[in-house]
Parts: sequence; C-alpha cells; structure tokens
Amino acid sequence: MNITSRQLKAFLLTARYQSFSRAADQLFISQSGMSVLVRELEEQLGFRLFERTTRKVVLTEFGSRFLPVADRSLLELEAAASSIGRSVSSPPSTLAFGATPFVAADVLPQAIARFAVSGSRLDVRLIDAEATVLTQMLQSGELDVALSASEHNFTGLQKSPLVNFPLMLIAARTLPIEEPLRWSDVARMRLVGYRSENPVQHLVEHALRSAGRRAPAEVLCNYLETQIAMVEVGAGAAIVPSFAAAACAKRDIAVYRLVDPIVSGTLYWWVKRSRKLPHGTEAFIAFLRDFISSLEEDGRPAEPKAA
Repeated sequence: MNITSRQLKAFLLTARYQSFSRAADQLFISQSGMSVLVRELEEQLGFRLFERTTRKVVLTEFGSRFLPVADRSLLELEAAASSIGRSVSSPPSTLAFGATPFVAADVLPQAIARFAVSGSRLDVRLIDAEATVLTQMLQSGELDVALSASEHNFTGLQKSPLVNFPLMLIAARTLPIEEPLRWSDVARMRLVGYRSENPVQHLVEHALRSAGRRAPAEVLCNYLETQIAMVEVGAGAAIVPSFAAAACAKRDIAVYRLVDPIVSGTLYWWVKRSRKLPHGTEAFIAFLRDFISSLEEDGRPAEPKAA
C-alpha cells in the first residue's frame, strides 16, 4: 500500500465540501484530477469512500470510519515534517557546561561524545575548573550549567539533583580485604584522604567519625585522580564516589561496597536562576543522569566473594 499525503488531503477536502470541484479549488487542481486522487486512494484501500450523485458526494459507511484515521495521520505527518524542518533550519545551540577537573576528565568526555551522535543539535562545550570558580562563572553568566556535589546554597543559583552516588572503598588488589566491608573496618585502615573542603570528603569524614575514627588520613591529596593513583601503588585505601568506578577500572585497583551504614551523596546540576538555557539542555541532562548512573555498574569489577 502506497498512500500519499496528497491523496489523504484530497479525501479530507472532498469529505468537508461534499464536492469534487470545491475540493479541487483548495488543492489548485482540476475536478478530474481530484477525482483521480480519490479513486486511486479507494483502489489502494479496497473499499469505496464516497457515494457519488449528480449534486454532491457523501461518505459511505467505510468512508466515515476512515475519516478520523486519515485526519489524524495527515496532522501527525505535517506536524512531524514541520518540527524536523524547523530543527534543520535552526542553527545548533551551544551549552557551556562546567565541571570539576576529575569529572571533566574522566566522566564527561565519553558522555558528551555519545550524546553528540544521538542526533541532537546541542553542542556541549566543556569547561573544567575548581568548584569555587565554577560558582563564580555561573553567577557571572560565563557558564550555562555546572555540576557539583556541594550541599550549600549560593546567591542567584538554583540546584537540582542529577544523580545519587554511594561511597565505595578502593584499594590495591594486593591488600587483603574481607567483605562485607563496614565503616568500622575502614576506620582502622591506612587511608589516602582528600582535601577537607571537598563536599564528598565531608561525607567521608562524618562517616569515619561516627565509626570512631578521629585521626586524619595518613596521606592527603589535592585531587581525586592523585588519590586514585596513590591507592594503586599501595599508599593506602581510599573512599571515593561511585562515579569514579570507571576511572578505577583502568588501574590495578579493587573496588568494594561499604555497608553499615551505606553513605550516599548527591551530584547536582546548577544554573543561574535568570538563565535561559539553550534548546536541548533538558535532553542532555536526562542523558547525563542515565550515563552517570551506569558508571558504577560498568566500571566496577565483579562482586568479590565473601571470605
């Protein structure tokens, strides 16, 4: 069956005006040309659409049943063509997207690359900077959106949860660790820590204090990537967010889930309250939420067996 939009339009106009001649005027064709379009449609459908008289044409029973189907199909076709046409003719939008160095280097490039082949006309421009700088860039209008795990509220900025992430322990594979792994167990380990002003480190320190540890980490690092590298060479174990699992999987590092309790944080996307975001931003945010949620599963080795 090869029904054309022109045949559907001829049928709908004829049904509306109950006249081939009046319908033909609307399509700017001859009356005989209109009759041919309707007849071709009837031949493809296998039933008559109109009863023809000398004065007018009226719908048959089958024609009346086909009318709403044809009307809906033509509307959907024209709406889709119009929407795609507007998308093709409009210039691509650019989204200035900020993130801290680790997320910008180890999480977002792959996400942006995958999103780019989805057909979206949104061009995501990645800016990496420290959290305080990202906040300033949002407030000044240099950024459209930024990612941060900070729980603080900032003047003029709005935060929305993107994804929750549990904390996990990473250690060199040579380090003997038994599961299930509790925070009370971690409190007795040699640890590679992160700078205390980091929001993820706030979660870590609170959980360790609750487990009875007051002493700082034996090794302190300024960057998460450095923390992971120090763990790989055996400097100690570390507690990191689950979205770091894919980065850890590239190294000779084992990943362990922490229980009793399970401690989680939230990664937020931030935007200036008065900011009008480029078209396609919401689709990218939704894509990014799914992508980051998959990192723990994709990056984590198989569940270690209990001793």
